[in-house]
Amino acid sequence: MKKFSILTTFVTFLALILGNLVVATDSGDACGTSWPFCNGSVIPDFTNYHVLIEYSHRLMVPLLAMLTFINAVGALYKHRKRRSVFILSILSLGLLIFQSLVGGFNVLLGTPPGFTTLDVTFSQMLLIVLVLLSYSLHEKKIELDRTSWSTVSMSYRTFLIGFGLYVMQVILGAFFKHSRASNVLLDIPAVEYLIQSESIANMIYSLHWVATVVIIVAAVWFLIYASKFKYHISLAWLYLISLLLNAVVGFVIVVTGNIVVASSIHMIISTITMVIGASILGGYWFKLQKKSVLS
Repeated sequence: MKKFSILTTFVTFLALILGNLVVATDSGDACGTSWPFCNGSVIPDFTNYHVLIEYSHRLMVPLLAMLTFINAVGALYKHRKRRSVFILSILSLGLLIFQSLVGGFNVLLGTPPGFTTLDVTFSQMLLIVLVLLSYSLHEKKIELDRTSWSTVSMSYRTFLIGFGLYVMQVILGAFFKHSRASNVLLDIPAVEYLIQSESIANMIYSLHWVATVVIIVAAVWFLIYASKFKYHISLAWLYLISLLLNAVVGFVIVVTGNIVVASSIHMIISTITMVIGASILGGYWFKLQKKSVLS
């Protein structure tokens, strides 16, 4: 069941990357509003690459829904007595339903500015939950003595604060982009705007960068402790590196005004970072435990 859970998580990751490609290539309206079909057809004209990208993303949704449903039901059936598996399985189904509804409404409403932020939010939360569900299926535990457990717990609390802030930062970044506040800040014309005030656009951008600094500091703190106690060292390094790469790409977007290619890379790295962060949390919550007094 654990392997199937990992497969479901991987397909979810691919669906998010494909969705990002839809945004990057401006293909969201290529299939019109006849969701879930494309321009009213089951097999549309694939000579237009925008149609190919958008329809591929639409077809990914039922596949993801099927895998998520089987994954949740299978996990519940095999591990129904484990509370964490039960909660995460039900949560994954709930998030899938909400994400599918939001995605459908987004298409039917003609992709109104800012609305895609909800799609991004539910998609990222679903990815996190699926990663955690995969870890919750672990049977073997790593035991730590009381001193190590206390120190590790403190470092993970710091990480949890930083990662929680990172999740909010990603949502804020999605809102910054899809509300067209990024267009206002970079002086790039758009067809529709949710935010037209330059002062509000600057405020959102400033909050985004302040959060980046705090998140990186928390990641460095976690890396120091991970290196000291030799746990999650690789993931700690990958997490910090992905955060730094994201910051660099974000800076490139502002300097060059490239909101197509660079912002696409920015979102892909953000999604990878989300998987790494959720893996760190999953490892702590479901693979580590305090050594009992008797042992």
